[in-house]
Amino acid sequence: MPNLNQAKTFTKDRMTRRILLSSLIGTSVEFYDFYIYATAASLIFGPIFFPSGVSSAELLGAYASFGIAFIARPLGGTLFGHFGDRVGRKTTLVISLLLMGICSAAIGFLPTYAVAGWLAPLLLCLLRFGQGLALGGEWTGAALIAFENAPPGWKTRYAMFAPLGAPVGFVLANGLFLILTLCLTPEDFADWGWRIPFIASAPLVWLGLWVRFNLVETREYSEAMADESPASVPLLEVFKNQWREVIIGALGVIACFSLYYTVTAFMLGYGTGVLGYERSTFLMIELAAIGFMAVAIILASWWSDRQDAERVLMFGCYGTIVTGIVLAPMLGSGSLVTIFMLLAFSLTVMGVVNGPLGAWLPGLFPARVRYTGTSVAFNIGGILGGAFSPIISQTLANMSGLVAVGFYVTLMGGISLVAFDASARRRALSDLSKSEARYRSIFEQNHIALCEIDLSQLADLVINEAKEPSQHRGATSPKCGPQNPESFGDLILLADANRATLQLLGCERASEVLGPISVFLPPESELPVKMLAALSAGASQLETETALIDRNGGERLVHIVLALPSNALERVACAIVDITEREHAREAMLLAQGELARAGRIATVGAISASIAHEVNQPIGAAVMSAQACMRWLAASPPDIQSATKAAERAVQHSLRASKIIQKTRELLRGEKRSVGALEVKTLISEVLDLMERELLTARVRVAFRLAEPSIFIQADRLEMQQLLTNLITNAIQAMRERPATERQMEIAVRAHETSDRLAIITISDNGPGISDDNLAKLFNPFFTTKKDGMGVGLAICKTIAEAHGGSLSARNSDTGGAIFDIAIPLAGKVQATSAA
Repeated sequence: MPNLNQAKTFTKDRMTRRILLSSLIGTSVEFYDFYIYATAASLIFGPIFFPSGVSSAELLGAYASFGIAFIARPLGGTLFGHFGDRVGRKTTLVISLLLMGICSAAIGFLPTYAVAGWLAPLLLCLLRFGQGLALGGEWTGAALIAFENAPPGWKTRYAMFAPLGAPVGFVLANGLFLILTLCLTPEDFADWGWRIPFIASAPLVWLGLWVRFNLVETREYSEAMADESPASVPLLEVFKNQWREVIIGALGVIACFSLYYTVTAFMLGYGTGVLGYERSTFLMIELAAIGFMAVAIILASWWSDRQDAERVLMFGCYGTIVTGIVLAPMLGSGSLVTIFMLLAFSLTVMGVVNGPLGAWLPGLFPARVRYTGTSVAFNIGGILGGAFSPIISQTLANMSGLVAVGFYVTLMGGISLVAFDASARRRALSDLSKSEARYRSIFEQNHIALCEIDLSQLADLVINEAKEPSQHRGATSPKCGPQNPESFGDLILLADANRATLQLLGCERASEVLGPISVFLPPESELPVKMLAALSAGASQLETETALIDRNGGERLVHIVLALPSNALERVACAIVDITEREHAREAMLLAQGELARAGRIATVGAISASIAHEVNQPIGAAVMSAQACMRWLAASPPDIQSATKAAERAVQHSLRASKIIQKTRELLRGEKRSVGALEVKTLISEVLDLMERELLTARVRVAFRLAEPSIFIQADRLEMQQLLTNLITNAIQAMRERPATERQMEIAVRAHETSDRLAIITISDNGPGISDDNLAKLFNPFFTTKKDGMGVGLAICKTIAEAHGGSLSARNSDTGGAIFDIAIPLAGKVQATSAA
């Protein structure tokens, strides 16, 4: 079983790694393909595919082709979203990655404008459109496959692997362009070097496909499809039921797109074109700054899982606004260090406003149409914020300078800020609505009587009393002042009640309950006064028992628990538990306890009587036997005075012992201490055998007495030990009744305890039938007996005597037959070792 569990855990961990790796690699490859186009558009596509006499016009043409992908992205999002919601996430992810790879590799083989004329930019725009279609479904699918497989509390950290693909793809794309720029001459780069990054996407796409082919469907999607069938047309359902979420989602991602493409694509073109920096230099500082974005994505995702996504995204929007403010002075500073600081700060903000999107955006839509809803919102936002960001920024820079570009970035950040704030408010209202619905459901369906009580008037009385303590003390005290506590109930209003409360109060409709609580209180009720006192003391809760009068006039005893918050006393929660039956049961229980006590006293008297009769029977019988012997000796001719005298002395001794037993029993009942002293075991047993002489002779039982040490003293009460030994010897005699007279053998042995030097062991064994296993376990239970005419108190009394002396009594069966009783009794001193007797 452990091996099976380990195998399951290993399989689950391996699948989790594959899911996250698929999300990261897939989006990294997609964004790599996307970014190599953005970089190439900024560096080389203008003069190659859009020749013009003005360099800025060439750059605008390249940026326009770059924006075509953003127009295609909503179409791709709709297309892949439709099949993603109907067929599943895995299939659409494979197709989107394959489409992106084909389009990117094909761009690497396109002819230039000089070779094919206007066919070259037309094919370029067509392939760019295909890239947009692919990316329109890729980001959403990659985010969903991680988001929908994430454990609770890890949604954003799982979903962040899709946004992390952006910096990874950027590093791959710009890093490769940087290497080519450094290794090739400008002529070679413009001639054929720019094609290498596009052609190199083919093996990267193959790697992503290999990872994704082994995926399984997401857990949340599978559960959603098990509950209901997929939507026939997910797009129509999204715009019918979640159009508000689409608007909020689209506006929310504007800041992410506009900031990123302004900082990367526009600044790269502006820095190498207008500012005149070397292409390799600007690519290097962008590559260095992109690391800040990756770190910010991870930290922002971790933060979102501990707070909430809207709060982190709004923080990123504030950073976007700051970026717009500082863009003009820092980019136009002429200092490469200052520009790097601008890039690092901007991309850090980009990470904050981008990382939580992987969880926030899918969280706006239900699993049934989540792919479509997320794709549509994400890609519409991509059009509004990113499609034309480079061209808008370039146009604004040409017309009004960098200040206008900064204002544009600030405006985009402000729009997203409003969207995230609206999302937070809608979520709070939704949570509040769900909480209220859940509360009403619990309130109405609960079997415990729940109600809401308005204590505002009573609280006002407390406040007024605190402000003007003297106004209620004179002759002009108002009707509801402290001198009229019976009127406090009119100030306590029942504001709402569930069905259980209506049943408790004997009402059918809530309207019969609402109003002053005094209607349901007996005249002498102290509940209003207790509530007033609790409010005055500032208590947070009142718990008390009181009586209520229902509509039928019946009285019910209830237990009330009342919450007393420091504010909002207009709606105070109150629970009422009917304890009427419990009180009746308590009274019945007390009556039953009295009867049981009386029965117990009767049983105790009977047990004591049985014990006295049992214990006194032997000495009285021995006294009778001695008296009869005395009479025989006196009746002899001639009378044997000496023998008669001895018999009479024994009769007196037995009678005195019977008297002592009765006296001892009375002392124990009164709780008096027993008289404990050092007793020599040999003498004690000899006394007992002497007392039992008649029974032993009558039963023809032979007794073997073995003493391991000649002088063993125990610490015990003589009379009680005589009782204990007498009972056990009598029990042994009775056990051997069925044995032939010549075989009735009893053995009494005394030895030191095997493991304790403070105990002596007295063993009494017989050769009777022994004790059955069933009876052995309950042998010492009070009133248990194996004899038809037995009382079942003898062995229980013996065990009690042994334990009262600090010892024990146990029984077992002998290997050769018969029963063995072991009595452990504390020693009066250490045994002096002598030769065995």
